[in-house]
Amino acid sequence: MSKVFEAFKTKLLWKILGCIILSGAVAIGLAFLFAKAGSYYVDNTFDSQEVNRNFQLKYMEELQRYVYDNKITTSNISLLEDWAEDNNLVYFSVYLKKKMIFNSDYSYASEEEIEEIANEEDTSTLDFDYFYKLELSDGTSVRVDMFCYDFYNYVYYVIALSVVIGIIIFIVVFTKLINRKLLYIKQLERELSILEGGNLEYPITIKGDDEIGSLARGIDQMRLSIMENNAKEQKALQANKNLVTAMSHDLRTPLTTLTGYLEILSMDNISDDEKKKHYLELSMKKTKEIRELSDELFEYFLVFEEGQRKIDVMPVPAYELVSDLIENQFLNLEEDGYTVIGDNSVDEDAGNCLINSKYMIRVLNNILSNLGKYADKESPIEISCNIEDNKLYILIKNAVKNNIDPHESTKIGLITCERIMKLHKGEFEASEHEGEFINKLVIPMEKR
Repeated sequence: MSKVFEAFKTKLLWKILGCIILSGAVAIGLAFLFAKAGSYYVDNTFDSQEVNRNFQLKYMEELQRYVYDNKITTSNISLLEDWAEDNNLVYFSVYLKKKMIFNSDYSYASEEEIEEIANEEDTSTLDFDYFYKLELSDGTSVRVDMFCYDFYNYVYYVIALSVVIGIIIFIVVFTKLINRKLLYIKQLERELSILEGGNLEYPITIKGDDEIGSLARGIDQMRLSIMENNAKEQKALQANKNLVTAMSHDLRTPLTTLTGYLEILSMDNISDDEKKKHYLELSMKKTKEIRELSDELFEYFLVFEEGQRKIDVMPVPAYELVSDLIENQFLNLEEDGYTVIGDNSVDEDAGNCLINSKYMIRVLNNILSNLGKYADKESPIEISCNIEDNKLYILIKNAVKNNIDPHESTKIGLITCERIMKLHKGEFEASEHEGEFINKLVIPMEKR
């Protein structure tokens, strides 16, 4: 029963029921009018003495034969009831001396009354112009008033034809009303075939607010989602391609330099040990640079692969995370001669951050590594931490030193940080303005 109630909640069902009711009303109304008009025509055409004359003559011949065959006289005139039952479309009355002795609807007189009528004088004023003469088996002559209802057969034909016309009208009207939906379904079928062929740019036509319209809307949303995912995938693949191209260029520069140093070392004309040591140190520096680049690239693709699925996060107190960042993580920078200024407005009751510790350490390590490479020791590194809208905001500012090699930075570490923070459903922004570099981290908080 619940499924029946659920079915009646659908707009499409109500529209179909409305089409059925409207089609039925139109069909019944037009069929009724046709039946009335047909019956009126039959009554006016056939319901008259003149038209019925031929039918009456035929029935009178049959009645006369029946009288002779069954030896009907005035004494057993009631036997005509059997003939009247077999010919139910005939109404007739039998008169003796202008007095009724039989009626096809009922027996009019008894045998005694008929005998009295036969002995009476004929004083009636009935007009026998349209009556028929009938001779009984005993030779008695009687008069018959007859009317035939054979034209009723035409009325039956009209009624049957009206039913057929009503059914045809119902089918035509219902098909006309529902045809828009049928054409729409066929249109959706054609459009789906186009999508199956790979043309996702082709839009799905959305009409109406019923279930078919909702289905079309859902298909179109799915088409847009697939296109969006494809665009993101193409964008990611292009970004990876560009990154590999850039990394190849950045790796080629130190490799070329390293090759040059090794070629110099391989020459026999270098006898100075100090010079050999110098070129070995330069070669080691370039080797370290190449290793760092390859490590960054490996880390990037590792995070990229992880980005295809969700990472597990766990609650970590925001106060502990910030305190560790300011007091411990940046301690090495202070030992290297940097000045660190911390502004922490996160207290012990601030709540928990939702992070994956392993990936968050990678973010912090990348930021610390960049600070060690590019931050100007003459200017302080400023760190501010606060909580807004159930999110932890960490802002790191530093001045950029002037003597940076343009080939030294690939920005792959920053891209990796951005990907990791997206996995956390957070944000990472890195920007440079007038010699100042800013890192901004937004970390989601656990709902309280």
